[in-house]
Amino acid sequence: MSDINEAVKLIEKQGDELSAHYKKTDARFSELEKDLNDIHKKAGRPSAGDGDYVVKAKHEEFFDVKTKKSVPVLAHSNSLASLDYKANLPSIGRILRGIALGGRNDDAGELELERKSLGIAGDPSGGYTVSGALSSQWIDTLRASMVLSRAGARTIPMESGTLSLARVVTDPTCSWHGENAALADSSPTFGSVNLAAKTVVCLVKLSLELAQDSANIEQILQSTITNAMAAAIDRAGLVGTSTDAAGAPSGIMNLENRNSVTAIGAPTAWDFLLDGMYELAADNVPLDNIGAFVAHPAVWLKMRKLKTGITNDKTPLTMPAEIAALPKLWTTAAPLTGGTTASGIIADWRDLIFGVRKDISIRVLSETFMGSNLQLAVLAYSRVDFAATRQQSFCTLEGITV
Repeated sequence: MSDINEAVKLIEKQGDELSAHYKKTDARFSELEKDLNDIHKKAGRPSAGDGDYVVKAKHEEFFDVKTKKSVPVLAHSNSLASLDYKANLPSIGRILRGIALGGRNDDAGELELERKSLGIAGDPSGGYTVSGALSSQWIDTLRASMVLSRAGARTIPMESGTLSLARVVTDPTCSWHGENAALADSSPTFGSVNLAAKTVVCLVKLSLELAQDSANIEQILQSTITNAMAAAIDRAGLVGTSTDAAGAPSGIMNLENRNSVTAIGAPTAWDFLLDGMYELAADNVPLDNIGAFVAHPAVWLKMRKLKTGITNDKTPLTMPAEIAALPKLWTTAAPLTGGTTASGIIADWRDLIFGVRKDISIRVLSETFMGSNLQLAVLAYSRVDFAATRQQSFCTLEGITV
Protein backbone atom coordinates (compact mmCIF):
# COMPACT_ATOMS: atom_id res chain seq x y z
CA MET A 1 0.00 0.00 0.00
CA SER A 2 2.84 2.36 0.87
CA ASP A 3 4.38 1.67 -2.56
CA ILE A 4 1.16 2.77 -4.24
CA ASN A 5 1.05 5.97 -2.14
CA GLU A 6 4.65 6.73 -3.05
CA ALA A 7 3.90 6.19 -6.73
CA VAL A 8 0.87 8.54 -6.52
CA LYS A 9 2.97 11.21 -4.80
CA LEU A 10 5.68 10.83 -7.44
CA ILE A 11 3.14 11.23 -10.26
CA GLU A 12 1.60 14.30 -8.55
CA LYS A 13 5.07 15.81 -8.09
CA GLN A 14 5.91 15.24 -11.75
CA GLY A 15 2.56 16.76 -12.73
CA ASP A 16 3.28 19.87 -10.63
CA GLU A 17 6.76 20.19 -12.16
CA LEU A 18 5.35 19.82 -15.69
CA SER A 19 2.69 22.45 -14.97
CA ALA A 20 5.36 24.83 -13.64
CA HIS A 21 7.42 24.20 -16.75
CA TYR A 22 4.45 25.05 -18.99
CA LYS A 23 3.83 28.31 -17.10
CA LYS A 24 7.50 29.27 -17.34
CA THR A 25 7.55 28.48 -21.08
CA ASP A 26 4.35 30.47 -21.72
CA ALA A 27 5.78 33.43 -19.84
CA ARG A 28 8.94 33.25 -21.91
CA PHE A 29 6.98 33.10 -25.17
CA SER A 30 4.94 36.15 -24.09
CA GLU A 31 8.16 38.00 -23.29
CA LEU A 32 9.65 37.12 -26.68
CA GLU A 33 6.45 38.20 -28.47
CA LYS A 34 6.57 41.57 -26.65
CA ASP A 35 10.23 42.03 -27.65
CA LEU A 36 9.37 41.23 -31.28
CA ASN A 37 6.52 43.75 -31.29
CA ASP A 38 8.87 46.39 -29.85
CA ILE A 39 11.35 45.70 -32.65
CA HIS A 40 8.58 46.13 -35.25
CA LYS A 41 7.50 49.41 -33.67
CA LYS A 42 11.04 50.77 -33.63
CA ALA A 43 11.42 49.84 -37.30
CA GLY A 44 8.54 52.25 -37.97
CA ARG A 45 7.86 51.50 -41.64
CA PRO A 46 4.57 51.55 -43.51
CA SER A 47 3.11 48.10 -43.96
CA ALA A 48 3.95 46.55 -47.31
CA GLY A 49 0.71 44.58 -47.20
CA ASP A 50 2.08 41.07 -46.78
CA GLY A 51 1.55 40.36 -43.10
CA ASP A 52 -0.85 40.68 -40.20
CA TYR A 53 1.25 43.12 -38.20
CA VAL A 54 0.58 46.83 -38.75
CA VAL A 55 2.81 49.51 -37.23
CA LYS A 56 0.93 51.73 -34.79
CA ALA A 57 3.47 54.55 -34.53
CA LYS A 58 2.27 57.90 -33.17
CA HIS A 59 1.28 60.54 -35.68
CA GLU A 60 0.45 64.24 -35.81
CA GLU A 61 -3.07 65.55 -36.21
CA PHE A 62 -4.66 68.61 -37.84
CA PHE A 63 -8.21 69.78 -37.16
CA ASP A 64 -10.63 70.23 -40.07
CA VAL A 65 -12.86 73.18 -39.13
CA LYS A 66 -15.41 72.20 -41.79
CA THR A 67 -16.01 68.63 -40.63
CA LYS A 68 -15.05 69.29 -36.98
CA LYS A 69 -12.86 66.18 -37.07
CA SER A 70 -9.21 65.48 -36.40
CA VAL A 71 -7.20 64.74 -39.54
CA PRO A 72 -4.23 62.35 -39.13
CA VAL A 73 -0.93 63.58 -40.58
CA LEU A 74 1.42 60.68 -41.29
CA ALA A 75 5.18 60.65 -41.67
CA HIS A 76 6.76 57.91 -43.78
CA SER A 77 7.27 55.86 -40.61
CA ASN A 78 3.54 55.94 -39.79
CA SER A 79 1.06 53.42 -41.17
CA LEU A 80 -2.33 54.44 -42.50
CA ALA A 81 -3.57 50.89 -41.98
CA SER A 82 -2.95 51.21 -38.24
CA LEU A 83 -5.75 53.79 -38.05
CA ASP A 84 -8.34 51.13 -38.93
CA TYR A 85 -6.38 48.02 -38.00
CA LYS A 86 -7.79 44.63 -38.82
CA ALA A 87 -5.84 41.41 -38.31
CA ASN A 88 -5.31 38.63 -40.83
CA LEU A 89 -5.62 40.79 -43.94
CA PRO A 90 -4.82 38.97 -47.17
CA SER A 91 -2.09 40.43 -49.37
CA ILE A 92 -3.07 42.96 -52.01
CA GLY A 93 -1.82 40.60 -54.70
CA ARG A 94 -4.06 37.83 -53.43
CA ILE A 95 -7.10 40.07 -53.53
CA LEU A 96 -6.20 41.20 -57.06
CA ARG A 97 -5.96 37.57 -58.17
CA GLY A 98 -9.28 36.82 -56.51
CA ILE A 99 -10.98 39.74 -58.25
CA ALA A 100 -9.41 38.91 -61.63
CA LEU A 101 -10.26 35.21 -61.58
CA GLY A 102 -13.48 35.33 -59.59
CA GLY A 103 -14.85 31.81 -59.14
CA ARG A 104 -12.08 30.23 -61.21
CA ASN A 105 -9.33 30.35 -58.55
CA ASP A 106 -8.94 27.60 -55.95
CA ASP A 107 -9.66 29.78 -52.92
CA ALA A 108 -12.55 31.67 -54.54
CA GLY A 109 -14.92 30.81 -51.71
CA GLU A 110 -12.60 32.18 -49.07
CA LEU A 111 -11.88 35.32 -51.06
CA GLU A 112 -15.59 35.86 -51.58
CA LEU A 113 -16.01 36.04 -47.81
CA GLU A 114 -13.01 38.37 -47.58
CA ARG A 115 -14.48 40.65 -50.23
CA LYS A 116 -17.62 40.95 -48.11
CA SER A 117 -15.79 41.47 -44.81
CA LEU A 118 -13.10 43.86 -46.07
CA GLY A 119 -15.33 46.41 -47.74
CA ILE A 120 -14.73 45.34 -51.36
CA ALA A 121 -18.00 46.33 -52.95
CA GLY A 122 -19.06 45.39 -56.48
CA ASP A 123 -20.48 47.96 -58.88
CA PRO A 124 -22.77 47.54 -61.91
CA SER A 125 -19.95 48.19 -64.38
CA GLY A 126 -18.00 45.15 -63.22
CA GLY A 127 -15.53 46.83 -60.88
CA TYR A 128 -14.79 46.76 -57.18
CA THR A 129 -14.24 49.61 -54.75
CA VAL A 130 -11.66 48.81 -52.08
CA SER A 131 -12.17 50.69 -48.84
CA GLY A 132 -11.46 50.39 -45.13
CA ALA A 133 -8.44 48.50 -43.81
CA LEU A 134 -7.56 46.95 -47.17
CA SER A 135 -7.56 50.33 -48.90
CA SER A 136 -5.27 51.69 -46.18
CA GLN A 137 -2.96 48.73 -46.70
CA TRP A 138 -2.89 49.49 -50.43
CA ILE A 139 -2.03 53.15 -49.79
CA ASP A 140 0.74 52.15 -47.37
CA THR A 141 2.18 49.94 -50.10
CA LEU A 142 2.14 52.90 -52.51
CA ARG A 143 3.78 55.14 -49.91
CA ALA A 144 6.50 52.57 -49.26
CA SER A 145 7.44 52.82 -52.95
CA MET A 146 7.08 56.60 -53.28
CA VAL A 147 10.29 58.61 -53.28
CA LEU A 148 8.49 61.73 -52.05
CA SER A 149 7.17 59.87 -49.01
CA ARG A 150 10.65 58.48 -48.27
CA ALA A 151 12.07 61.99 -48.63
CA GLY A 152 9.78 63.19 -45.83
CA ALA A 153 6.46 64.35 -47.35
CA ARG A 154 3.58 63.91 -44.92
CA THR A 155 0.39 62.04 -45.81
CA ILE A 156 -3.16 63.16 -45.04
CA PRO A 157 -6.10 60.82 -45.77
CA MET A 158 -8.91 62.88 -47.34
CA GLU A 159 -12.47 62.22 -46.27
CA SER A 160 -13.82 64.21 -49.23
CA GLY A 161 -12.61 65.46 -52.60
CA THR A 162 -11.11 68.67 -51.19
CA LEU A 163 -9.31 69.74 -48.03
CA SER A 164 -8.19 73.28 -47.14
CA LEU A 165 -4.83 73.84 -45.45
CA ALA A 166 -3.06 76.94 -44.19
CA ARG A 167 0.21 77.89 -45.86
CA VAL A 168 2.93 80.41 -45.15
CA VAL A 169 2.96 83.18 -47.78
CA THR A 170 5.72 85.29 -46.20
CA ASP A 171 7.59 84.89 -42.94
CA PRO A 172 6.26 87.07 -40.07
CA THR A 173 7.58 90.64 -39.84
CA CYS A 174 8.66 91.65 -36.34
CA SER A 175 9.62 95.06 -34.97
CA TRP A 176 10.56 96.67 -31.66
CA HIS A 177 7.86 98.81 -30.10
CA GLY A 178 8.51 102.09 -28.36
CA GLU A 179 6.09 103.32 -25.72
CA ASN A 180 3.01 104.96 -27.30
CA ALA A 181 4.51 104.54 -30.80
CA ALA A 182 2.35 103.32 -33.70
CA LEU A 183 2.62 99.66 -34.64
CA ALA A 184 4.43 98.98 -37.91
CA ASP A 185 2.30 97.58 -40.75
CA SER A 186 2.97 94.02 -41.86
CA SER A 187 1.98 92.28 -45.07
CA PRO A 188 -0.20 89.16 -44.80
CA THR A 189 1.76 86.16 -43.55
CA PHE A 190 -0.67 83.29 -44.03
CA GLY A 191 -2.83 82.10 -46.89
CA SER A 192 -4.66 78.94 -47.83
CA VAL A 193 -3.99 76.08 -50.19
CA ASN A 194 -6.46 73.40 -51.24
CA LEU A 195 -5.91 69.72 -51.75
CA ALA A 196 -8.22 68.70 -54.61
CA ALA A 197 -8.17 64.96 -55.31
CA LYS A 198 -7.02 64.12 -58.85
CA THR A 199 -7.24 60.69 -60.44
CA VAL A 200 -4.24 58.51 -61.31
CA VAL A 201 -5.01 55.41 -63.39
CA CYS A 202 -3.06 52.20 -64.05
CA LEU A 203 -4.06 49.49 -66.57
CA VAL A 204 -2.35 46.07 -66.57
CA LYS A 205 -3.17 43.39 -69.16
CA LEU A 206 -2.33 39.70 -68.81
CA SER A 207 -3.28 36.49 -70.55
CA LEU A 208 -5.89 34.20 -69.03
CA GLU A 209 -3.35 31.36 -68.98
CA LEU A 210 -0.84 33.48 -67.07
CA ALA A 211 -3.47 34.54 -64.54
CA GLN A 212 -4.61 30.95 -63.90
CA ASP A 213 -1.31 29.07 -64.00
CA SER A 214 1.46 31.35 -62.63
CA ALA A 215 2.54 30.64 -59.06
CA ASN A 216 3.76 34.22 -58.55
CA ILE A 217 0.88 36.08 -60.19
CA GLU A 218 -0.13 37.65 -56.85
CA GLN A 219 3.30 39.22 -56.34
CA ILE A 220 3.54 40.31 -59.98
CA LEU A 221 0.13 42.01 -59.98
CA GLN A 222 0.80 43.79 -56.71
CA SER A 223 4.31 45.02 -57.51
CA THR A 224 3.52 45.99 -61.11
CA ILE A 225 0.49 48.12 -60.26
CA THR A 226 1.76 49.72 -57.05
CA ASN A 227 5.23 50.52 -58.46
CA ALA A 228 3.77 52.06 -61.61
CA MET A 229 1.26 54.16 -59.65
CA ALA A 230 3.93 55.26 -57.14
CA ALA A 231 6.21 56.41 -59.99
CA ALA A 232 3.37 58.32 -61.65
CA ILE A 233 2.44 60.02 -58.37
CA ASP A 234 6.10 60.92 -57.68
CA ARG A 235 6.47 62.37 -61.19
CA ALA A 236 3.37 64.55 -60.81
CA GLY A 237 4.46 65.68 -57.35
CA LEU A 238 7.89 66.66 -58.69
CA VAL A 239 7.15 68.18 -62.12
CA GLY A 240 3.42 67.82 -62.86
CA THR A 241 2.52 66.55 -66.32
CA SER A 242 2.28 68.08 -69.79
CA THR A 243 -0.65 65.82 -70.79
CA ASP A 244 -3.96 66.80 -69.19
CA ALA A 245 -2.01 69.10 -66.85
CA ALA A 246 -5.15 70.34 -65.08
CA GLY A 247 -5.99 66.75 -64.11
CA ALA A 248 -2.77 66.19 -62.17
CA PRO A 249 -0.86 67.89 -59.34
CA SER A 250 1.19 70.83 -60.66
CA GLY A 251 4.53 69.73 -59.15
CA ILE A 252 7.25 71.32 -57.02
CA MET A 253 9.11 72.55 -60.12
CA ASN A 254 6.13 74.87 -60.75
CA LEU A 255 5.90 76.46 -57.28
CA GLU A 256 5.90 80.22 -57.79
CA ASN A 257 7.84 81.16 -54.64
CA ARG A 258 10.32 78.29 -54.50
CA ASN A 259 14.06 78.89 -54.26
CA SER A 260 16.20 77.88 -57.22
CA VAL A 261 19.74 77.53 -58.51
CA THR A 262 19.66 77.71 -62.31
CA ALA A 263 21.92 77.13 -65.34
CA ILE A 264 24.22 74.85 -63.36
CA GLY A 265 25.86 73.24 -66.41
CA ALA A 266 28.27 70.31 -66.16
CA PRO A 267 29.28 70.10 -62.49
CA THR A 268 32.91 69.51 -61.51
CA ALA A 269 32.11 69.55 -57.78
CA TRP A 270 29.18 69.48 -55.39
CA ASP A 271 29.04 73.30 -55.25
CA PHE A 272 25.54 73.46 -56.81
CA LEU A 273 24.11 71.52 -53.86
CA LEU A 274 25.88 73.78 -51.38
CA ASP A 275 24.40 76.77 -53.24
CA GLY A 276 20.94 75.22 -52.91
CA MET A 277 21.41 74.60 -49.19
CA TYR A 278 22.46 78.23 -48.78
CA GLU A 279 19.30 79.44 -50.57
CA LEU A 280 17.16 77.45 -48.13
CA ALA A 281 19.18 78.59 -45.11
CA ALA A 282 18.79 82.20 -46.26
CA ASP A 283 15.02 81.61 -46.17
CA ASN A 284 15.23 80.45 -42.55
CA VAL A 285 15.22 76.70 -43.19
CA PRO A 286 17.59 75.22 -40.56
CA LEU A 287 20.32 73.11 -42.13
CA ASP A 288 19.24 70.18 -39.95
CA ASN A 289 15.78 70.34 -41.56
CA ILE A 290 17.05 70.19 -45.15
CA GLY A 291 16.06 66.73 -46.34
CA ALA A 292 16.92 64.43 -49.20
CA PHE A 293 18.32 65.49 -52.57
CA VAL A 294 15.93 63.99 -55.15
CA ALA A 295 17.17 63.67 -58.73
CA HIS A 296 17.38 61.38 -61.77
CA PRO A 297 19.92 58.49 -61.67
CA ALA A 298 21.79 60.27 -64.49
CA VAL A 299 22.90 62.84 -61.88
CA TRP A 300 24.16 60.03 -59.65
CA LEU A 301 26.19 58.60 -62.54
CA LYS A 302 27.65 62.01 -63.41
CA MET A 303 28.66 62.83 -59.84
CA ARG A 304 29.93 59.33 -59.05
CA LYS A 305 32.40 59.53 -61.94
CA LEU A 306 33.92 62.86 -60.83
CA LYS A 307 37.59 62.69 -59.84
CA THR A 308 39.74 65.02 -57.74
CA GLY A 309 40.92 67.00 -60.78
CA ILE A 310 44.57 66.43 -59.98
CA THR A 311 46.51 65.35 -63.08
CA ASN A 312 46.55 61.55 -63.50
CA ASP A 313 44.73 61.12 -60.19
CA LYS A 314 41.72 58.78 -60.53
CA THR A 315 40.57 59.15 -56.92
CA PRO A 316 36.79 59.84 -56.72
CA LEU A 317 35.87 63.37 -55.68
CA THR A 318 35.21 63.66 -51.94
CA MET A 319 31.91 65.20 -50.83
CA PRO A 320 31.81 68.06 -48.30
CA ALA A 321 30.58 66.80 -44.92
CA GLU A 322 27.17 68.49 -45.29
CA ILE A 323 26.63 66.88 -48.70
CA ALA A 324 27.77 63.46 -47.50
CA ALA A 325 25.25 63.64 -44.64
CA LEU A 326 22.39 64.59 -46.98
CA PRO A 327 20.27 61.58 -48.08
CA LYS A 328 20.14 61.14 -51.85
CA LEU A 329 17.17 59.53 -53.56
CA TRP A 330 17.48 58.66 -57.25
CA THR A 331 14.34 58.20 -59.32
CA THR A 332 13.42 58.23 -63.01
CA ALA A 333 10.38 60.32 -61.99
CA ALA A 334 12.75 63.29 -61.56
CA PRO A 335 13.34 65.66 -64.52
CA LEU A 336 15.68 64.62 -67.34
CA THR A 337 15.37 66.44 -70.69
CA GLY A 338 16.82 64.94 -73.85
CA GLY A 339 18.96 62.56 -71.83
CA THR A 340 21.43 65.38 -71.14
CA THR A 341 19.88 67.98 -68.82
CA ALA A 342 18.57 67.14 -65.36
CA SER A 343 17.11 68.96 -62.38
CA GLY A 344 17.01 68.02 -58.72
CA ILE A 345 15.25 69.24 -55.58
CA ILE A 346 16.23 69.67 -51.93
CA ALA A 347 13.73 70.80 -49.32
CA ASP A 348 12.34 70.65 -45.86
CA TRP A 349 10.10 67.88 -47.15
CA ARG A 350 7.79 68.02 -44.15
CA ASP A 351 6.26 71.09 -45.82
CA LEU A 352 4.97 68.90 -48.66
CA ILE A 353 1.55 67.36 -47.98
CA PHE A 354 0.38 64.26 -49.86
CA GLY A 355 -3.41 64.06 -49.78
CA VAL A 356 -5.05 60.75 -50.70
CA ARG A 357 -8.65 59.57 -50.80
CA LYS A 358 -9.03 56.33 -48.90
CA ASP A 359 -11.28 54.65 -51.47
CA ILE A 360 -9.36 52.87 -54.25
CA SER A 361 -11.25 51.40 -57.20
CA ILE A 362 -10.32 48.27 -59.15
CA ARG A 363 -12.06 47.08 -62.30
CA VAL A 364 -11.53 43.83 -64.15
CA LEU A 365 -12.01 44.39 -67.89
CA SER A 366 -12.45 40.81 -68.97
CA GLU A 367 -14.98 41.28 -71.76
CA THR A 368 -12.97 44.03 -73.50
CA PHE A 369 -9.99 41.82 -74.33
CA MET A 370 -11.21 38.25 -73.79
CA GLY A 371 -12.93 37.84 -77.13
CA SER A 372 -9.99 38.97 -79.28
CA ASN A 373 -6.86 38.14 -77.24
CA LEU A 374 -8.06 35.87 -74.40
CA GLN A 375 -6.72 38.47 -71.99
CA LEU A 376 -7.77 40.00 -68.69
CA ALA A 377 -7.06 43.59 -67.73
CA VAL A 378 -6.91 45.05 -64.24
CA LEU A 379 -7.69 48.76 -64.06
CA ALA A 380 -6.82 50.48 -60.77
CA TYR A 381 -7.22 54.13 -59.94
CA SER A 382 -6.73 56.36 -56.92
CA ARG A 383 -7.36 60.05 -56.19
CA VAL A 384 -4.47 62.09 -54.78
CA ASP A 385 -2.97 65.60 -54.66
CA PHE A 386 0.03 67.49 -53.28
CA ALA A 387 0.24 70.85 -51.52
CA ALA A 388 3.20 72.90 -50.27
CA THR A 389 2.50 74.60 -46.94
CA ARG A 390 5.62 76.80 -47.31
CA GLN A 391 6.93 77.24 -50.85
CA GLN A 392 10.20 78.82 -49.64
CA SER A 393 11.11 75.46 -48.07
CA PHE A 394 11.88 74.05 -51.55
CA CYS A 395 14.87 74.66 -53.79
CA THR A 396 15.12 73.39 -57.36
CA LEU A 397 18.59 72.77 -58.83
CA GLU A 398 18.13 73.26 -62.57
CA GLY A 399 20.09 72.80 -65.77
CA ILE A 400 22.51 70.08 -64.61
CA THR A 401 24.35 68.79 -67.66
CA VAL A 402 24.88 65.06 -67.31
